[in-house]
Amino acid sequence: MRAGPESYDEKYYLESCGGAEFFRLYGAAVLKPQLAAAFQSAALRPGMSVLDLGCGRGEMLLHARKAQAYAVGTDFSHEALKIAREVSESPVLLCDAQALPFQGAVFDRVFFLGVMDHLEGDLLERVFAEIGRILKPGGFALAHTCTNRLYYKNWTYGLRRKAAKGLRRLGLPMKEPSPPRSEEDHALHINEHSLGDLERFFKKIGWEAEIRAQPNYKLMVEELYGEELPPEFPMRQAPAWKTLLFKKLLLRSPLRHFLAREFLVLAKPRTPPERELGGVS
Repeated sequence: MRAGPESYDEKYYLESCGGAEFFRLYGAAVLKPQLAAAFQSAALRPGMSVLDLGCGRGEMLLHARKAQAYAVGTDFSHEALKIAREVSESPVLLCDAQALPFQGAVFDRVFFLGVMDHLEGDLLERVFAEIGRILKPGGFALAHTCTNRLYYKNWTYGLRRKAAKGLRRLGLPMKEPSPPRSEEDHALHINEHSLGDLERFFKKIGWEAEIRAQPNYKLMVEELYGEELPPEFPMRQAPAWKTLLFKKLLLRSPLRHFLAREFLVLAKPRTPPERELGGVS
């Protein structure tokens, strides 16, 4: 069962929600890596219509508007919408993603970023049915998972914890490894995905999906932000050899099931659903 809007208060968006460190440093001017990768992949053009479904603080809305697209945000949290309205100066709506207040075939792109992990399976299917309804022919959705369920931290945490305990018994100063998930993660991330989970889900709902295995974003700093970084930028590009190893070899092998940190999905229905044509209601 998903957490209610009361779990997503102002403190969550300003202090806990992914990218809070970027928001504290730069406001909405510099996107966190997950959003920057999705924005780059969206290939927005002037005049496009964009929906940010689960818009959070509204950073993507601001950047879509700067790209001269018409951008609308929705969320089920009043606190998110207050922040997003001020940050983006774009229209934002309070609504349930299962019943979007738009007519059919009105959006070129739908961002659905960092939300999938918060929704249970049946609900997720209904949300994607709505996304399919409002997408224009030729449009697509960009979905991002907060984590990879099979990420190596999860698989090896128990082993690393036992190893640390054994070494401490031998008198060696071995620090206890940090849990890979916080209590908040466990409470809010009720439906984390692996690569296989995503492949099965999109096949089940009849969508075409390009699933991109995303590595640690230290491997993508220059790709996403260029060589001239903003002052006090909180990340440093990984060494060239490591970047090449991960992106050109490991993430193109079966190991991507385990080494991908997160997933970015570009998806659209195989057979467009019947649509009610028209503008935003």
